[in-house]
Amino acid sequence: MACAPTVEELNAQFEDIQEEITADPLISPSVDQFGDDCRIAQNLKDNHMLYAKLVSLWTSSDKMYSGIRYIRGDGNCFYRSASFGIHEALLRDRALASEFLKRVKDLSSRLTNDYGSAVEDFCDYALDLFERLASGTCSTVEELHRAFYWRKLLKYVLYFYRYAVSNYIRAHSDEFLPFVVGLGYDTLQAFCYSEVEALGSESDHLQLVAFAQCFGVRITVEYLDCSEVESATRHTFPGVEKSINGTSDNVNDVVEVTLLYRPGHYDLLYK
Repeated sequence: MACAPTVEELNAQFEDIQEEITADPLISPSVDQFGDDCRIAQNLKDNHMLYAKLVSLWTSSDKMYSGIRYIRGDGNCFYRSASFGIHEALLRDRALASEFLKRVKDLSSRLTNDYGSAVEDFCDYALDLFERLASGTCSTVEELHRAFYWRKLLKYVLYFYRYAVSNYIRAHSDEFLPFVVGLGYDTLQAFCYSEVEALGSESDHLQLVAFAQCFGVRITVEYLDCSEVESATRHTFPGVEKSINGTSDNVNDVVEVTLLYRPGHYDLLYK
């Protein structure tokens, strides 16, 4: 298994990319609290349709979100926001992290069986981070944020999630092939190669469905779109009918991630 970076190595790498992080962070280090002065409100204030929907996120009684963590818009924003949200949820619940680790180990085994040595490195690094969450070695959001900025993890985490979703889609051809054909692809392989495995390829409804089912997580997306309704439109991708341990459908046993979607981009929402 690949060796985990030391604290000194993490600090050195983190300092090397401070300028880039400050200019356009891959994942913002802090949560921007919602209100008229928050960054996204300032950016959307001249778009009356989207702005009204945005404000509903913290004023509507059935939403009441407290803030947002911004994700860089580089085509990987869905995977980066969803993966950070999953890790952050597990950070708060070591028992749940231990259960989730079992799923990740199973996914890693499937990937290495199907793809061989080409995927071993990023599976090892992904497993290492989940093991650190389960053991409590990584115990703060600041440590998690730093781990996501370790140079190899910048891509390895994305590759792990993307290849796991690709593998899931290929293994469930009866469910996904009709939709893939409707998107203009002849085969699942061609779709996955271009739209899932490739870094920078954006994610739409099909990828969200597959991601939620593959990892057994519940993904809620609040959409800022051009519809005539005055509030953000909510859509939930339930992932699984049962919890991670397969013994109940208690919502407390399921990792939940909430995202904000505005045309072409995802960010991470917080209650």
